[in-house]
Amino acid sequence: MATPVPQRLLATLEKLDKATFETFQWNLMEETLEGFNPMSIASLEDASRHKTVSKMVQAYKQEGAMKITQKILENIGMIDLADKLKTEGKKDQDATPQSSQDQSAVMETKQYGAQFVDDNMEQLVQRISLVMPIADGLYQKKMIHYEDYSEITAAQTSMAKMRKLYVALQPGGSVAKSAFYQILLKQQYLLVKELGGVVQK
Repeated sequence: MATPVPQRLLATLEKLDKATFETFQWNLMEETLEGFNPMSIASLEDASRHKTVSKMVQAYKQEGAMKITQKILENIGMIDLADKLKTEGKKDQDATPQSSQDQSAVMETKQYGAQFVDDNMEQLVQRISLVMPIADGLYQKKMIHYEDYSEITAAQTSMAKMRKLYVALQPGGSVAKSAFYQILLKQQYLLVKELGGVVQK
């Protein structure tokens, strides 16, 4: 099973010592990488490795985050790590599924769930009051990080919790959003139905 891009990036950054990680972040803020807009100092100030990965995926999407990480690692002399990241990405692309039809069906389901979550963000943020059971489920499935889970817990209102939950979902892309959708089917069935969601068998 392929390792999700955010987890792969996090594992890579965790191999950097403090000084090298700070150099990596500095490169993210510089206009030295062709094709990539630099990130703001404010967005990365005191950012942990988890937060840095989240910010990269939000800014550049998963594919872009992979590319910019490889570029920076090469620029700062971490060639082995850059090559390993590139090799792992190729292995995942070349992996042959057991059944192309099954994989297609799974991908379609994930894409639908993720699309439903994106399309109905405003309604879900406003109408879901019991946010923590959803956050609990996502955290148990390792779809959101502990730091994000803590921020959701600390938020004072259900709408604030939901907004933070949406931010926490972004690094996981369609996989995390699909997991959110599956939890909604169990915990908010009537709301999903009202919003036109297809109930999975």
